[in-house]
Amino acid sequence: MASAGSFQVSPINPTLSVSKLVSALTVRNTGASPVVIQLEALTWSQPGGKDTYLPAPEILATPPIFTIPAGGSQTIRVGSRMPPDARGERAYRLFLREIPPPPKPGFNGLQMALQVSLPLFVLPTMPATSQLQWRAIRTVDGHIRISATNAGQAHAHLSGFKLSAAGAKPLTMPSTPVYVLPGASHEWLVDANVASGTSLQLVAQDDARTVQAELVVADR
Repeated sequence: MASAGSFQVSPINPTLSVSKLVSALTVRNTGASPVVIQLEALTWSQPGGKDTYLPAPEILATPPIFTIPAGGSQTIRVGSRMPPDARGERAYRLFLREIPPPPKPGFNGLQMALQVSLPLFVLPTMPATSQLQWRAIRTVDGHIRISATNAGQAHAHLSGFKLSAAGAKPLTMPSTPVYVLPGASHEWLVDANVASGTSLQLVAQDDARTVQAELVVADR
């Protein structure tokens, strides 16, 4: 037997900027029992393509802990003690973690604590966009490693991948949406035996923008 709480957060993509110093979010308890939630903001970086989180004392997220009755809601607010940078976006993650209540007498099983993680971006004062540089490399075992490096000053949020070679069936890429932060890279491994020198066409969505790239498969 397992027991878990249930809550929802909106909006799911809060931002801060010069014109919006504080962002308000609503947390709703969709369960049948009260839920206690802990709120924490952490800096977000992607060294080596891996999500890494560290304390973010410059981000004020309140209340840090709160209780929502069954069917109720709670407004949380997030702000930055630091002004936005001139050119570069700053990335954070908001973590909302359920604190499970003590198990009821006679309960034998596993209590599951729900955790929700949301991106939080502090937008720069100057306009900024992502700038993706793509590569396709044939691995020693015959797969294709697709990589994207973000040379821009804002994140990319990629989804809806379509990859194909001229005159051939579409190739299957992992479909999970991914973030690529400024200065970071991400890799996808494609199970396809494609010869070196083959041209590939890639189409993806970067939020509301369509990204298109032509890649030539290279050897390692």
